[in-house]
Parts: sequence; structure tokens; C-alpha cells
Amino acid sequence: MLLVWLMFVLLVLYLLKITLFATGARRATTPAAHASRPSVSVILAARNEEAVIEQCLASLSALRYPGSMEILVVDDQSTDATQDIMLRCAERTPHMRVLRTEGSPHGLKGKANAIAQAIARSNGEIILTTDADCVVPPDWVERTVEQYDEHTGSVCGFTLIKNNGAFSGMQAVDWAYLLTIASAGVGWGYTLSAVGNNMSYRRAAYDDVGGYEGVGFSVTEDFFLLKAIAYRTSWKVRYPVEPATLVWSEPCANFKELYRQKKRWGRGGLDIHPVGFGIMSIGFLMNAAILVLPFLGLPLWALGLGLAGKALGDATLLWYPLRRLGQTRLYRYFPLFELYYLIYVTALPFVVLLGGKVVWKDRKL
Repeated sequence: MLLVWLMFVLLVLYLLKITLFATGARRATTPAAHASRPSVSVILAARNEEAVIEQCLASLSALRYPGSMEILVVDDQSTDATQDIMLRCAERTPHMRVLRTEGSPHGLKGKANAIAQAIARSNGEIILTTDADCVVPPDWVERTVEQYDEHTGSVCGFTLIKNNGAFSGMQAVDWAYLLTIASAGVGWGYTLSAVGNNMSYRRAAYDDVGGYEGVGFSVTEDFFLLKAIAYRTSWKVRYPVEPATLVWSEPCANFKELYRQKKRWGRGGLDIHPVGFGIMSIGFLMNAAILVLPFLGLPLWALGLGLAGKALGDATLLWYPLRRLGQTRLYRYFPLFELYYLIYVTALPFVVLLGGKVVWKDRKL
């Protein structure tokens, strides 16, 4: 009976957490349409991305913005044809410049170093960043800038995974789920996460925290920067579920890539706000209980209640973002996502604490 009560309590806490997240995402998506057209710098940092970067550059070249806009693409010491592809695209895109990282003057590593060097050579009042494996919509800049008012220091947007099968579809649902939690956190006044492939910030906010040099090293440099802006300045952060700024990214090709991605995100997430850590702990305990308690004698009917209640809560959380983004078709991958999520949420703390160094873009961080 004790195990039944434990499952019941965890399920109630889990569904309460889901309710808070679902409400928070709606709170974060308040209307915003400001007429100001500040100057913009779009920055793309890439290392050894010859397989995917051409599509990304084509989408950047197609960007429309009624104000002043520059595009800076940074080759972070690639050893493949990445820089050549950048140069060819820049030849036919007048407002695009190609840069190459030059050492690490401030002790920065990887992507943070490349972006910091680009920002130092940029001119825009608003800085937008994306990744080489992404495709941005033509109105991405304009619709992102519309989210800014005089108090806003950073605006984040949603990214989904391109999907044409079960493995990539599972990842797409996972991204929708995790970014909804990130959006919900901002809706309640807490910065829980961010991804740099659909992120923007004011130069003034960036300067106020000392840039990447001032926030320190992290394997999730984008989240560290957003967290610094949110908690060390008076600037406001926005994270709306906005279809007009939806970015599409390539999926991890295999489980090895997916493992490394989750490990990097998990390591970076160790510095999450204590409120977020507490809430995430509920998710870990709920998933771990479903996997472990049956071996300790939990009745099958109680296990079924836990599984059904958790699945209903997760599906409910996804309804608002998927419907708003026009992606309800992703529900076809929901059962596979539930199995995947159950396993990786339980395993991730052990992977993060015991798994050694993070490997990303052939570098150990």
C-alpha cells in the first residue's frame, strides 16, 4: 500500500507541474507588435558543417527586414569546405560578411568564442543567432524584433526538428516538450533553459553582463548568457510560442549523437535556478518510480494509473505549442517519445555526473 500511495503522490505532483508549465507557456505568449526597427546583426558560427550549412546560408540570404541588417557568418577553424561555402554565398549576398576566429583572446572556447568575436565586429542594436544545421523563415528577423519593447533584453524562439520518420519525429516532440518548459519558466519569471539556434538579445543587455567573457565558460553558452541577462540585469526576457519565428533544425543522425547532445544539455543544466531544479526533480522521480517500483511490488493497476496519468499530462502540455505552431501531426510520434523520455530522464543525472567530459563538434569541453 505504501508503494501505491507513493505513486499516487508523485502523479499528483507531476500533474501539478504540468499544469504550471501549460499555464506558464500561455503567459509567456502575450501579444507584442512594436513598430521600432532597430539595426540588426544576424550571427552564425560554424565548425565543419559542410554537409548542412548551404541550406542555412540560403535561408539567411532570403531574410527580409525593413530596417538595417547585416549577416556575419563565422568559420570556427573548420577543416572541411565550410569556409568555401560561406564565401560563395557571401559573394551573392551583399549584406553578408565572412569572418574566421582568431585564437581565443579572452580564454573562451568553441562556439562562445566564435560568437563573441563576431559580436565585437558587428554593428546591430539587436543580435540574433542560429546554427549551421538550421533553416530560418524569411520573416524571422522582423517577427523576432517585434517582440522587443524598451524593457526587453532578450527574446527566444522555438526550434523543432525536421522529421520524416520515427527517430527524428521522436526528437521533434522532445524539443517541443523541452522548449515549452523553457517558455513556461519565463512565463512565471524564471529562466530555465535556452537554445542558441533561435535566440536574440540587445547589444546593451549583452554589454551589461560583460558579454560571453563576463558570464564564464559553459558547455551550454547560450543558456549561461540568457541566465545572466535575466538575473544580473533589469532587462526582461521573452520566450513566446510564436509560429512566425519557428526555426527548423536537423535531427541527430544516431543514438551516439543524441547521447552527446543530451549529456551536454544536462551538464549545462546543472546551473539551473533552484526552483527549476526542484520542479525537474519531480519529473525525475515520477519517471524513475515507473521504472523501479514494479520491481519492488507495485501492483500492475497502480503502474497503469501512473503511466496513463503521466502520458495524459505530457500530451496536454504539448497541445498548446503544437497547435499554435501548426504541428499537431507530431502526436503520431508521441508514444515513442514517452518511452524515450521515460528512459533518458531517469538515466540523465547518472550520465551527467559519471559520464566524463562533454564532446561537441570534435572538441572535448
